[in-house]
Amino acid sequence: MDGFSVLPVRGIPEVRPGDDIVGLIAEAAPWLADNDILVVTSKIVSKAEGQLADVPTAGPEREAAREEVLRSETARIVATRGQTRIVQTHHGFVMASAGIDNSNVDRSQLVLLPKDPDGSARSLRAAFRERHGLDVAVIISDTAGRPWRNGLVDMALGCAGIAPLRDHRGEIDPHGNELQITQMAVADEIAAAAELVKGKVDRVPVAVVRGLITRTTDAAGIVPTLVRDAASDLFSLGTAEAIELGRDTARSGDPRP
Repeated sequence: MDGFSVLPVRGIPEVRPGDDIVGLIAEAAPWLADNDILVVTSKIVSKAEGQLADVPTAGPEREAAREEVLRSETARIVATRGQTRIVQTHHGFVMASAGIDNSNVDRSQLVLLPKDPDGSARSLRAAFRERHGLDVAVIISDTAGRPWRNGLVDMALGCAGIAPLRDHRGEIDPHGNELQITQMAVADEIAAAAELVKGKVDRVPVAVVRGLITRTTDAAGIVPTLVRDAASDLFSLGTAEAIELGRDTARSGDPRP
């Protein structure tokens, strides 16, 4: 491919529980074509699916309610500093505040992550095929921070119709070296590129990446492909767990650092 384009989908109204996202996107973007990649902000998926929590609009009651919601969305606390909590969600994602969001929503509600982002992506892809005859790939994206770097980027929470990982292992570089560990998180790269035209305050929750793929493919989603399991994650321990492990190691006389 000699380049690709990223196109904003403008004109999508405020999404509410029960809304037909496929219909809204198709109406706003009648120019969609086969092999386009739809990058859909997780927030509108969550809203349409009713992944909302009611909370008081102000006062200590609001904070208490938010804490309760955070507990319900947390599988494991990874790190805490001041009011910031990095946690692992029940999906396996490690995110600040379990991805709970209070922007671009009524103050009386919090937006939670979709329950099954990969499943949501598959459903949207199937609906475009069945109702509009379009063979598109779908990525569900959300904004997150990154260890060791300032700033936020969009990453993929779910996908369908495109392989989320490009594995270069075993390939030979121009100097004759065999690549050993190079695996590119293509779905994350696409999500980040799409955010450049969506923005955070422009009310553009969907973007189309065109010209990057010549055909869609049914592949495993984000959770089974990009979320590392504990055995292969060198940084899986939270601060409290790491400290306790160090104490246990010292007490047992284990020479490992």
